[in-house]
Amino acid sequence: MSSRRPGDDSPGGFEHIRRSLSAWKPRIVKWLLAFVAVLGITAEIIEPLGNALKGQGFLGGSFAAFIALILFDAIGDSDPEEVSGVYVLADLDDLRAPVMEAFEARRVTIDFSGFSMQTLLGLLMAPLNKLADEKVNVQRLTLRLTVAHLNLPVSLPGELEPAAESDGLPPGTLHFKDSPTNRERMRDKFTLSNWSELKRLLSLVHDKNPHIIISCEVRESPHIPERKLYIFNEEKVFSVPYGIRENQVDWRGESFKILDAEGYGLKYGKARIIGWDQRSNSRSTRDIAEHHMEWHRNLWERLERIKPEHPVITDPKWERPAR
Repeated sequence: MSSRRPGDDSPGGFEHIRRSLSAWKPRIVKWLLAFVAVLGITAEIIEPLGNALKGQGFLGGSFAAFIALILFDAIGDSDPEEVSGVYVLADLDDLRAPVMEAFEARRVTIDFSGFSMQTLLGLLMAPLNKLADEKVNVQRLTLRLTVAHLNLPVSLPGELEPAAESDGLPPGTLHFKDSPTNRERMRDKFTLSNWSELKRLLSLVHDKNPHIIISCEVRESPHIPERKLYIFNEEKVFSVPYGIRENQVDWRGESFKILDAEGYGLKYGKARIIGWDQRSNSRSTRDIAEHHMEWHRNLWERLERIKPEHPVITDPKWERPAR
């Protein structure tokens, strides 16, 4: 699944024809070369034919130049072949299609690792609302979510403060450090509110489709995630790296500067999200997909018995509403 940057024109009929011709060029070249080889051998065996062709210049320099021109054009104008099962996406909105596709299965499994499941919740809104509005064929829904533990000091996201002149650093240099206030902001504004909203949506799904077996759990990890990881139905993996940036935030009457874990944006390149499909025809693509799945599988299993002393989320499992 490929995507185009905002502002790019959609491929039209001419572009479709150009791509089709590019795909056929290697075959045409092979046929032409085979034809020339057969023609040359035949000309050597059948003397009258050879003399006639040489007299017409078909086996001379002009015909060879013609073949060379075709080869040069094919090499210079053909697009490189895409690898099966590799996805390059430019925006988080491009993940909505694979999410909706995942919910077409009878058994839906969503694995996630990130800071506060803010973007995951945005992606799950549409399919969960659909499950809450319609009778569907989904039989089982499993969500395994890993988030950052924010009751212990972290430096990213953290607070930024000017370096002291005595430090001997260039003017304008900033020091980063832990910020209890910012961790409180992230816990209350994102982690806890997102978890509350997700539980509400799952309860609505259960009310409409009580036959769906729902399992949803959040586990807090001691490591600070460098990227968001989405795994859909244990088949497709999407990786979204975090960047860093300075940010000014307000929280409960206090304004301060932080070093924020910024979503990796388009200004860093054409690709924001990279994905791999375990059903790919490419063995290396399947291996990369399995590598990421095994990473999350290992983390998830370890966090089953390794818990924070003071968890941010005190009710980490969605429970079926009591009637």
